[in-house]
Order: sequence, then structure tokens, then C-alpha cells
Amino acid sequence: MSDTTYSARVPDVQSFLKGLPWLIMILVFAFLSWLFWGPFLRIFMDSESAQYASIGISTIGAYLVSIFAIAGHWPFQNVKNRWAKGILLIVLAKIVAAAFWIVLVRVLKVDIVMWAFPIISNAWLILAATSFVGGDAHLKSIPDVRRMFLNLVIAVGGTIVLLRTIVIFPSFWFAMLQPIIVTGGLAYLFRRVKQPTFSLLSWPLLLGLMWIFVSVASWLGHFTIDHNAPQFWTWNLGGGSPEFNLFFAFACGLNFAVFACTQCWPFCRIRQPWGTTIAFFSVLTWCILIASAIIPLFKMIVPGDGSLWQAQIMAWHTVFWGFAWVYCFGVGQEPYLWAGQKTPGGWDDVE
Repeated sequence: MSDTTYSARVPDVQSFLKGLPWLIMILVFAFLSWLFWGPFLRIFMDSESAQYASIGISTIGAYLVSIFAIAGHWPFQNVKNRWAKGILLIVLAKIVAAAFWIVLVRVLKVDIVMWAFPIISNAWLILAATSFVGGDAHLKSIPDVRRMFLNLVIAVGGTIVLLRTIVIFPSFWFAMLQPIIVTGGLAYLFRRVKQPTFSLLSWPLLLGLMWIFVSVASWLGHFTIDHNAPQFWTWNLGGGSPEFNLFFAFACGLNFAVFACTQCWPFCRIRQPWGTTIAFFSVLTWCILIASAIIPLFKMIVPGDGSLWQAQIMAWHTVFWGFAWVYCFGVGQEPYLWAGQKTPGGWDDVE
């Protein structure tokens, strides 16, 4: 047994307290990002486009730090100091993401008010399908950096195909996927199931949860299900209220990092599948509470009808910083055990 496996244990409250400052900094840095990126991007584009690009810098930036991490922190894999490496990865991701949106608007003349969310949603769908759920099983035994570039070829081509066909694959699955993956729920439910069957089981579960999620929001009066979507939006489930959209932005930004930074405490002390189930409903609860607290704050900061939209832009910036703390600095990434688990990160040896 390796020293890492031997020393792994079920986290306690100290794990939560160790991760708590990072959780607070997600919100602090998201607020600072909201203050900075809007005015900066207005140098290159109109005000409305700059607001969508601001969201895109966070979400595509998080995409980039994810693929850099999968590639062994390329291109800074040889930097020994983790703080220097993390800062360099964050700066690189931000620069590339900013350049991406500026080029789309200034050079390619893309209307990102219309196309930002389809691009973001479809790109993340392909990353989730190939790496998060798929486990890169389609590129076995390929060196990390080469695998990253091959996945990028798949991502770019796949995103273009989706944009030209169904336009946007609804992104509400993201609020379901991250907490279920990071808490080990998928790995537990489908233990000893190999690819591609693992993916074939996972996506129906995620899409079913997504439909329940949207249906409950509709029943509560915060989502309008559109049964006769315009032809342009081939698969358009409908739209949420400003309050729902704010909640969903937080549900995308705080559904992974909160667990990762705190090593899933206290949920890791509850045996599966109940640990993941309770964790999932907790995500929805704390995102509702945070959204409710942010609304009056932004009504004071941004007078008028645009306050909830600006709050939503700020909320989307939590996506980047949560991913950055985990993937760039390795916060909460020490191996640990879930209650009833024998091997950190895996459930294949559990009945």
C-alpha cells in the first residue's frame, strides 16, 4: 500500500475550515472581476457585447484551466513553485479567453450577444462528454499534452457542428454534473462499469435530472417552458426569470469548488448514495440563499432594471475562480476517503 493511500482518511471539520478562506475568495475575486472586465472590454466592443464577453472570459477561462490541468499543467509543468505555476496558469487562461472574445467581435464580427451562450454551452458539453464523464477513454495511452490538443480539435469541430445544427444544447445539466462527479456519486452508482457504458448510463441520468430541475423551476413560476421554440433555436427549453438565471449562474460556479476546496466535508462522512444526494440538494440550497443575499446588494450598487443582470454577470465569474483555486493551486486535492470507501477516488473495490 502506498504512503498516499495509507495516510488518506475521511475529512473532518478541519478540512472545511482549511477550504473556507478559498470559498470566500471565490466571491471576492468574482466581484473584482465584474468590476474590471466590463469597462476593459468596452475598449474593444460595444457595452452589451462587453457584458457577454465578461461572462465568456470566466466560463471559457475555466474551460482553459481545466484542459491545462488535464494536460499536467501545460505549458508550465516544469515550474516547481505551485504558487508561481498557479498564477501563470490563471494569467494565461485570462489572456487567451479575452483574446478569443475580442477576436470574435472585432475581427470575425460575431454577434456574441446572440452567440456567446451557445458557444460556451456547447464547448463545455464536449469537454464534459470526453473528459469529465468520458474519462478520455477515446484517447487511451496518449501523452497528456498531445491528448489535450486532440481533444481541442474535437471540441472546436464539435462546437461548430452543434452551432450549425441544434444551435445550443441546453446547459442546465452542468448544475447536475459537477456535484455528482466531485462527490463521487457517478463513480459510486456505476462502479465497475467501463466505458462507453459508463457514459451511456451517466447522460440519461443527467438529462433526467435536468428535466426535473427545469420542471420544478417552471412549477415555482421561475421558468417558462417553450414547447414551440423558434426554429433558430432547435432545442430551446425556454427561459428563466432574472432570479432563476442568477441562481443558475451561482449553481454553475459553486457546485464544484465548494466541495473540492473543502474535500466534501461534511457530506463525505455520510455513506453513499445518501452523501451525494444530500450534497446535491445542499448545492441548490446555498445557491438560492447566496442569490437572495446578492439581489438587494446589487440593487444598491446598480440602480434600475439592470441590477439583476449585473448580479448575474458577477455570479458567472465564480465559475472561473472556483476552478482556478482547485486546478491551478491544487486546493483540497490531497487524496481522501469517503465514508465506506477503501481507495481514494474510486469505488470499484466496494460492493
